Amino acid sequence: MKPPLTAFLLLVCSSLFAQAPDWQDTPTPSSGTVVSQVSLDGLWAPPSAILAAFDPQDHCAGTATLFAEGAATYCAITLYGDDATTPDIDEGMNGSEPFTLKLYIPENGQVITWFGPDGNTQLYGWTNTNGAPLPGYNDPNGVLAFHSNTSSCATDLDGDGLVAVQDLLVLLSDFGLPCSSLTTD
Repeated sequence: MKPPLTAFLLLVCSSLFAQAPDWQDTPTPSSGTVVSQVSLDGLWAPPSAILAAFDPQDHCAGTATLFAEGAATYCAITLYGDDATTPDIDEGMNGSEPFTLKLYIPENGQVITWFGPDGNTQLYGWTNTNGAPLPGYNDPNGVLAFHSNTSSCATDLDGDGLVAVQDLLVLLSDFGLPCSSLTTD
């Protein structure tokens, strides 16, 4: 029985000392803000989670800690643009570049990349709004749905121990990943 206990203690210790990603954004004069609710696997994301945006060169363009208001979890993340006065340094977004969102869950050290309904990780529409909400990303009732298990389509999303119709409804309500392996009659 010592190997299972050792493995358990190793797992517990590694979760206690999980390091947060070193996501450092650089505030610049140009920016735009994404305002939305955030879910994870069909439930509200933990308010302790950190959301980060990245440009196509994987430079961190913005970070924000989620916050709870009522029953929902929200984000208001500022995405910074590249500073035109420093042409040799890429600090953030340029023009209409796409961006990628990643969610860090401190409780388990997991980093989850956002995937759209089409399986794409890129979002479009950044523009310098001088910090105002970005058009198309300005709905506090909209939901950015993250999924920690992107390898399968239908899983136990509601936590009842079964994969059932309710799980499929949760998946569909979050506009989850396309389920090419899912067949219906």
